[in-house]
Amino acid sequence: MSSSRKHILQQVKANRAAEFELPSLDQDWQTFGDPLERFCEVLTSTGGNSLRVNDLASANEWFEQRISGNADSQTISLVEGVGRSTLELDQLETPQELSGLDWAILPAEFGVAENGALWVTDINAKHRAVYYLCEHLVLVLPASQVVHNMPQAYERLAGFATDDTPPFGCFIAGPSKTADIEQSLVIGAQGPRSLDVLLIV
Repeated sequence: MSSSRKHILQQVKANRAAEFELPSLDQDWQTFGDPLERFCEVLTSTGGNSLRVNDLASANEWFEQRISGNADSQTISLVEGVGRSTLELDQLETPQELSGLDWAILPAEFGVAENGALWVTDINAKHRAVYYLCEHLVLVLPASQVVHNMPQAYERLAGFATDDTPPFGCFIAGPSKTADIEQSLVIGAQGPRSLDVLLIV
């Protein structure tokens, strides 16, 4: 070993950060008097929108009004009774064929009041890219499926591992946004330009 490399490694070893015990996860985490209200507030702060509807028929009515005047919109819906698909996701060979998709109406598994995030999976979505390549994303979620905090969310994730290969999943919080360039916030730079969450109460 060269003397320079040995010196560098010795310096790294000598200056390692002190080790600390990780905090216990067995503790009282923050909760909210009305987690659904908190979820909606945080979602709004991240650029998303929420709407409470009584049932899927009401959700469909909202969507039809939303796309009013845009009859040529390309839409994929994986939520039965909400919207109508002009493209069938299962029949697309590659994610590239999602180019030009205006709307994606997809189910969310649960939401988190603490940060307004929603957990989604590709259990029923052939191409997981559909969550990111559409212009406008609509997630449908039963209002009862909002947990208080991330520790509760992690407990929920264990239920999605059905075998040795759990499905793809991720948290989505608000529409795509970036402020990398001159601190100017741009919505929809790398993904959907809008996120609407329809909460079935």
